[in-house]
Parts: sequence; structure tokens; C-alpha cells
Amino acid sequence: MKEGVDKLGAVLEGLAKLPGDQCWGLARTDHQRHGIHAACQLEAGALIPAARLLLAEGFFLEDVSAADLSEGVLLSYHFDLYDACRRVVLRLLVPRERLTAPSLAGVYTGADWHEREIFDFFGVIFTEHPNLKPLLLPDDLDQRPLNKRPEERRSLYALLPQEQLVRSKP
Repeated sequence: MKEGVDKLGAVLEGLAKLPGDQCWGLARTDHQRHGIHAACQLEAGALIPAARLLLAEGFFLEDVSAADLSEGVLLSYHFDLYDACRRVVLRLLVPRERLTAPSLAGVYTGADWHEREIFDFFGVIFTEHPNLKPLLLPDDLDQRPLNKRPEERRSLYALLPQEQLVRSKP
């Protein structure tokens, strides 16, 4: 169990050292309450370095999910360890005007299908994805079924705890 704590600490230290304002809202969380041990918001340029850091510490990618919010499409990347539960979430807010995000398929091959599904349902284009084509929907479908009408979208600030939204480093 100690090893998992050490790995989580190493990840948090590494994320805090990302250049500039690339990682913010970095916070340990109450696992019992939130189901995760730590979370942070990333700028697009920090996603791949952060994923490589997690991989180097032995974390695997559980899943990638998306939510259509007032501020844009929120991508949530969930990571964990096999030998000790230490869930970490990296979040990336993709602006609706430019629905692109870096692909993690080159770091975690399992991201391939998750990203293709998000492309299908939300229209996010994952740059440098090896096979970005529809996974579940017809190729010629011209709509994104999980995109909400503007009046149906909730704010990011209504969904996440405030400590995960503050632009500061611990």
C-alpha cells in the first residue's frame, strides 16, 4: 500500500512541475466522497507529458469520458494502479470553437477506442490519432448525438468541486 502512496506523490510532484500554467486546480481529493485520489485541469500541451508521467509511475488508463458543458467539451482521463487504488483524473476543457485535443493513443494504446467513441458522439478531433474514424455510428452520420442544445448545458462550475477549478498549484 505504501508503494501506491509513493507513486501518487511522485505523480503529483511531477504534475506541479509542468511548465507555466499548464496544470491547475491540482488537488488531492477525498476518495470516499469523490471516488478519486487526485485531479487536475490541464491545458492541451500538458496532456501528453502528464500521461507519460503517469505511465512511468505504473498507472494504467481506465477510461476517457466527455461531457458537453457551457464552457466547452470536458474530457476526463481516469488513471489507476493495479497494485493499489490511487485514482487520478486529468481533465481537459476543449473549446467548442476548436474541437481538437491531442491523442493519447501513442502513449496508451487503449485510448484509441475511447477517443474514437468521443469523436463519434461529440465531434472532438484527436490530433495524431492513428485511426480516427467512427467506432459505433455510421460513417455518413452528420450529427453528434451527445451534443446538447445550449440551454441544456450545465456549467463546469456546477459540476466540479471549487478546489479543482482554482488556477493555482499546491
